[in-house]
Amino acid sequence: MHFMGTPESDRLMQARRKAGFASASDAAKALGVKEPTYMGHENGSRGFKKVSAEQYARRFGVSLEWLLTGRDSSAKRGAPKGAAPDDKITLVPLLDSVTAGKLRAPSSQIPVDDVPLLAFADLGRGEWFALKVEGDSMDRISPDSSVVVVNRIDRNLVSGKPYIFSVRGETTYKVWRPDPARLAPYSTNPMHEPVFVKSRKDAEGMVIGRVKRTLLDL
Repeated sequence: MHFMGTPESDRLMQARRKAGFASASDAAKALGVKEPTYMGHENGSRGFKKVSAEQYARRFGVSLEWLLTGRDSSAKRGAPKGAAPDDKITLVPLLDSVTAGKLRAPSSQIPVDDVPLLAFADLGRGEWFALKVEGDSMDRISPDSSVVVVNRIDRNLVSGKPYIFSVRGETTYKVWRPDPARLAPYSTNPMHEPVFVKSRKDAEGMVIGRVKRTLLDL
């Protein structure tokens, strides 16, 4: 059966694609929404209420007003100072601290409800979340209490780049070094030691996401 999309469902599809989800099925899984429900909202076979629209707008990084009406009166007013008019603002959930161990595995679902949202410009395509750094094991680039922004769908290991890993059920923030294979600190504190792994494949199984950006309030 073919359904004619509504303006709201068409905008929902646009938002989902711009947020980096290739399919409605992928988006439904990330949102924790039943696939038939989300697909009905996107193909126009069923309308969606404000509570669903709020969840979609927050997860896809668009304004609720635009999603529901096609207008966005806050776009210019809310743009960060110095940002170009066409810069895309992405809302990123601040989930936890990097050492708290609540992200149990790379495949774990990331909740987006009832958490603070941080606004960033020009992150690009990805599935984003943020973590607060605890400790000094990465203080050369991310001091204690700074925030790192992580792309959950970027798990390709590149030598010298920082990642969030899941090691024995707890998260750790380290730089990937391939020879020998290890998750290395990048710290001014010589007491920190690397976590050695058997192979690159083992390390790939631990990756939660690649750190794209780090920031610290002064």
